[in-house]
Amino acid sequence: MQKKDGHTHTMYSHHGSQESLDRYIERAIALGFDTYAVTEHAPLPEKFLANFVGPQESRDSSAMALSELDDYQAQVAHVQEKYGNQINIKRGFEVDYLLGYEPEIKQFLKQHIDWIDEIVLSVHFLPDRYGNLMPIDYEPETLSQYFATELQTPQALFAKYFDVVKKSVGFDMELDIPVRIGHITLIRKYQKYFDLPPFDDSVHRQITELLILILEKGYELDFNAAGFSKPFNGESYPTFDIVAEAHQLGLPLVYGSDAHSVDALGLHFSEMAEFLENISVDK
Repeated sequence: MQKKDGHTHTMYSHHGSQESLDRYIERAIALGFDTYAVTEHAPLPEKFLANFVGPQESRDSSAMALSELDDYQAQVAHVQEKYGNQINIKRGFEVDYLLGYEPEIKQFLKQHIDWIDEIVLSVHFLPDRYGNLMPIDYEPETLSQYFATELQTPQALFAKYFDVVKKSVGFDMELDIPVRIGHITLIRKYQKYFDLPPFDDSVHRQITELLILILEKGYELDFNAAGFSKPFNGESYPTFDIVAEAHQLGLPLVYGSDAHSVDALGLHFSEMAEFLENISVDK
C-alpha cells in the first residue's frame, strides 16, 4: 500500500484538535508518508443548514463554515509551499452526500473544481422517518433518538444506510479527479453500544453491489483507521473482510487516518498495510 494518507482533517473541522496544519504535515513527514491529502469537511449547503432540525451542535460541528473556506485554502497553500519538497500535499475536501441536496453539492464542487485535487465522498446523515436528514455518528443517543425503529431491526438500518451510500456513488458529480468513498461501514460506529449484529446475507449482497459500482465508477475506497480508536467500534471502516472482497475485485484502497488530531496520524497503518500485503500474496 502506498504510504499515503488520503483522509485527514484540520482545525476547521470543529470536532477535533485546534493544532496547526503545519504540525500535521510535520508529523506525516516524520512518519514517512510520501503523499498527504488534506480533506477537511466541506461547508454544508446553506439550504441544508437552514432546514436542519436535529441537534444544533451536531450541525455546527460537522464541517467548516463557508466563511472559513478562504482561510482553509490559504493554510493548504502555505503548507504546500513550505513542505512541498518533502511531501506531496493534495488539496481536497471530505464532501457530505446529502440526499436531496445534490444540486447544491454539485454547485459547490463546480465553483471550486480548479482548486480541488481529490475528494472523499461520505455519508454522515440519513433521512429519519419524517424525511429529515439526521446525523448517524454524532452521539449514540442521537442515533437512538432519530432511528429508534430501525435499531429494533438493525438489518433495516444497515440496508437504509447502504442504499444511501449507493446513491452517493451513483451521484454524477461531473468530476475528473480522484474520488474516494469514505468509511463505508460508519453505520457500525456504535456497534458495541447497541450490540449490533453482523451484516446478514442480504446486506452483504448490498455491499458487494456497492463495491462493484465503486469500481465501475472508477472511484477509490477509503481504508479508514478511525474505527479502531472508537470506544464502541474497534474495527477499520470497512472491516477487513469487506476490504478483502474489495481487493479481490481490484478496487483501489487508500489508507485514511481520518485524523482530527496530530497524534492520530498514521495509526494502524502498519497492520492495515500488512493485511493488504498478505491478501495480495494469497490472491
